[in-house]
Amino acid sequence: MTQIGHIVIGLIIVVAAIYLIIFVSQRLTARKVNKLVQKKSQLTEIPMRDRLIKGRQLSLTGQSLKQFQLLETKYNHLEKTEFNSIDLKANTVLFDSQGLNFLKTSQGMKELQRQIREAETTIDVVNQGLNDLEQLDEAHKQAVKDLEAKYQELRKLLLSQNFAFGPAIDKLEEILGSLEEDFDEFSRLTEMGDHATAAGIYETLSMETNQLEQRIEQIPTINTELTDTIPGQLTELQNAYNKMAAEGFKFETNIEKQLANIAEQRQATLELLQELTLKKATEEIAKMKAQTELLYETFDEEAKAAQVVWENNEKLTGYVAQNKRQNHELYARLDRLNQDFVFSKDELGQIRSWEIQLGNNTVNFEELRQHISRHEAVFSTLIGQQEAMFTDLKRIAQEQTTMWQAFQELPTVLGQSKKRVTLLADKLRLIQRSFERQGLPGLPDTYLSIFYSVSDELERVKQQLGFSRVNIDDVLRQLSIVTADLDTLQERTDSLIEAATITERLVRKALMYRDNPAVAQSTQQARYFYETSYDYEQSMKTLAVILDQIEPGLTNRVVQQYRQEQATLQAEYLEQE
Repeated sequence: MTQIGHIVIGLIIVVAAIYLIIFVSQRLTARKVNKLVQKKSQLTEIPMRDRLIKGRQLSLTGQSLKQFQLLETKYNHLEKTEFNSIDLKANTVLFDSQGLNFLKTSQGMKELQRQIREAETTIDVVNQGLNDLEQLDEAHKQAVKDLEAKYQELRKLLLSQNFAFGPAIDKLEEILGSLEEDFDEFSRLTEMGDHATAAGIYETLSMETNQLEQRIEQIPTINTELTDTIPGQLTELQNAYNKMAAEGFKFETNIEKQLANIAEQRQATLELLQELTLKKATEEIAKMKAQTELLYETFDEEAKAAQVVWENNEKLTGYVAQNKRQNHELYARLDRLNQDFVFSKDELGQIRSWEIQLGNNTVNFEELRQHISRHEAVFSTLIGQQEAMFTDLKRIAQEQTTMWQAFQELPTVLGQSKKRVTLLADKLRLIQRSFERQGLPGLPDTYLSIFYSVSDELERVKQQLGFSRVNIDDVLRQLSIVTADLDTLQERTDSLIEAATITERLVRKALMYRDNPAVAQSTQQARYFYETSYDYEQSMKTLAVILDQIEPGLTNRVVQQYRQEQATLQAEYLEQE
């Protein structure tokens, strides 16, 4: 095949492809246009004209009529112009699709689609607008019926129960009359079909009607508080005050002025109620209730306080008499004991001090009773004074009891002191025998000084106990000193005897090393301390140093053995006792 033949075949194929593309494009465009035309036909079949006819039957006027007319104009324009424009555009698109101007066909298709969307939107807007007008017409007509029934009910309520609203009745009726006038206008506009204007009136009318209903619901309770509850409380409080004042009660505050203030406050609150200032009136009622409650509490507290004061008066009378009697008995007891004992704590001065304090309490108590009898005292303020007297009298009574017990114990303490002196003397003799049995060559001067000092102290206590009048306090003080000194002497005695005994045992041990010069010299020194200066502890230490060098731990073993022997002897002694 020649080259020309190939070219011809290629051109044929290209032409066929172009034709196929044009054919397919035409078919697709025709299909889309048909669907859009069908959608337009569906829109024309919607019974919007019937809806508009029904809308004209609503007898609309004013702003509502203008809204309806605007909707009708929109639809008329759609029906008479836009639908035809859609048909024309559809035909134009189909015609253009027959050629090769694909761009023009595409733009025409987009314009056709836009016209269909706008037609749908117009129908939706008109349809919704008509629905709104129909619903508004129905709602306003129903509102007319509801409001008319409500106002009739409210008017009937105000007429039948006007006493429950007190001074607020005139204002309520005035407001109701004004609402009824607005309702008449709303009803007229609704009947005329001017729902747009009527809607504005209805919104205000509905809000004010709800407010009126709330006030009608709240006012009876407020009126009852102001005309019944609070006046009743004021009367009750006034009667209670008159009765208590006649019985001699006094108060820290001016009760009559408080009652008058509440009465004035109630009158001012009635004026607030008359003007329907309900929130402020409610706040004022709460304040008045708090004030009346406080007055009730004040009366109750004073009544209870009076009962406590009278009971305390009886107790104080007995308490004062009891304390005075105890003071008299202490005087008598002290006088008897003065024959046998010497007192060093100024007990007589203390008893006289209590007598003065009791006298002051008696004066204060009598003054308090005078205030009560002359009706000059507030009972609640007296309780604190009475409690202070009780505290003072209780303190005096406790101090009196402590002194009385001390007086009661004096003979016993005297006997115990004598027994204690005997025991201490026996202990001193045992100490003396303990070092006498030891057979020591002598005793250190420091030890003898302590021994004779304790002996002298003990002798002085014996002499005091032998006097016709004994100073027990001084005796007990000296016994405490003697006891402590005797314990110290016992410790020194035990240490001295232990040192002497250990020294003797170490001397015997030293004889085993007599050939040792150092031991011999230490033994000689130890004998000097032992036999000449009687310094047994130094003698023991002198031998211990040298012997511990020869036999490490020797001194400690000797000491432990000695102490074990003493412990055994002590245990046997206790068993024998």
